[in-house]
Amino acid sequence: MSLNGSDEKRELSLEDIIQLANRIGLEFVDKRKDAERLELLRTSVRARLMNDIESAGETEGTKAIPEARLKRLAEAHPEYIDLLDRIAVSRAESEKLRIRYESYRNLFEARRTMISFKKTEMKTL
Repeated sequence: MSLNGSDEKRELSLEDIIQLANRIGLEFVDKRKDAERLELLRTSVRARLMNDIESAGETEGTKAIPEARLKRLAEAHPEYIDLLDRIAVSRAESEKLRIRYESYRNLFEARRTMISFKKTEMKTL
């Protein structure tokens, strides 16, 4: 991080770290909620696709499609594959935010420890 285009690094205060950790923590919760929602929709989307495939087969007058084949056809459907991709992306984004949150939390603890150490050091002088 540089200030005004210089190569100096700005040291975050404890308050800055708390605010960043809070903001990122809330973003993490939102992303995790989205990922879990998509995961819950997974079986519903597959079931709907299976019903659509089965209905299309009935209108064409073909005999009933076995359940295992319906499931395979639904899982190979582009809409289902797109949902799986969205789940993977959402999980990855959630994990990135979790790692950032934990990093800021660890940084806060380290800075707090350093401040306590410096206070103790000043008292002993």
